[in-house]
Amino acid sequence: MLNDFCFIRSIKSLFKILFTSVLIIGEDQVKGEIKLVIIIVAILLLIAFFATSGPSRIKIKQKGSDTMLELVQIWAEEYVKINDNATISVSGGGSGTGIAQLINGQIDIADASRPIKSHESIQAKSQGVIPVEFRTCLDGIAIITNKNIDISEISFSQLRGIYNGTILNWDDIGGPSLKITVYGRQSNSGTYVFLQEYVLDNNDYRTDMQPLNGNAQIVDAVIGDNEGIGYVGVSYAENRADELNILKVKEEDPMMAFLPTIENIASGDYPISRYLYIYTKGNPTGEIARYIQWILDKDGGQKVAEELGFIPLPQNIIDEELEKII
Repeated sequence: MLNDFCFIRSIKSLFKILFTSVLIIGEDQVKGEIKLVIIIVAILLLIAFFATSGPSRIKIKQKGSDTMLELVQIWAEEYVKINDNATISVSGGGSGTGIAQLINGQIDIADASRPIKSHESIQAKSQGVIPVEFRTCLDGIAIITNKNIDISEISFSQLRGIYNGTILNWDDIGGPSLKITVYGRQSNSGTYVFLQEYVLDNNDYRTDMQPLNGNAQIVDAVIGDNEGIGYVGVSYAENRADELNILKVKEEDPMMAFLPTIENIASGDYPISRYLYIYTKGNPTGEIARYIQWILDKDGGQKVAEELGFIPLPQNIIDEELEKII
């Protein structure tokens, strides 16, 4: 009540000052056009005053995985359309960067294309932060080459050799006689970590791999390099499918190779896939809880994910994630 009373008094005072000014101007016989300008300015000031004096909107800061960046941006845009009580700022920078800033209290939600690491959990605990993990959808990692490379599929052992530096020429795996130029992500990327653990068996990447900031940069680099190979989120590859090769992948010979389609990722036939995560500081409540509930809703965030080429969660996983919300 006190705030309402002060607000009304402020409005009355503002009116008094503005209209007194107009009367004074009239007494001084200033031209009518100037008088009109003063009235218009007064009205605009009143509109601005009302706009900024209403209830404050809840601000949510979200940062992390570049693989998830486009998805999260659209999640945020769609959520605020149906809930004008919130504003959500979204940025990338890599999974490691997002988790680090969550631990340091700089953001509310971290996006990650890999699970949190043990040393990150230990660091969080030392700062009194308990990261809570939410699976949001499934994604496949597409292996892409330049159109000039005439191969259609690749095995884990061949991919491992290319990225650890033991395979240096395309003719070693049935392609043209050209050296292999390798593109990948920077070390703070969840995709970098996932591929290193899952395909390279935790061994180092070759020293001449060209690390780039995001999926879009890798796609551009491979399209522009006749010898290039890279790995990106499936949706980024599909958006430029007419400009590059998307390879079928198999774990080993003589297994069948599969393209990273929605059906093949959902069935588990495509071998390079993973969950995409968000992390919060403790079990979420309030507006952050409502936002995550919407992300997990089949008619909300899950539908958006599917439209962008990601795989929505099965209902049993959604139910497990919802139990973490207070």
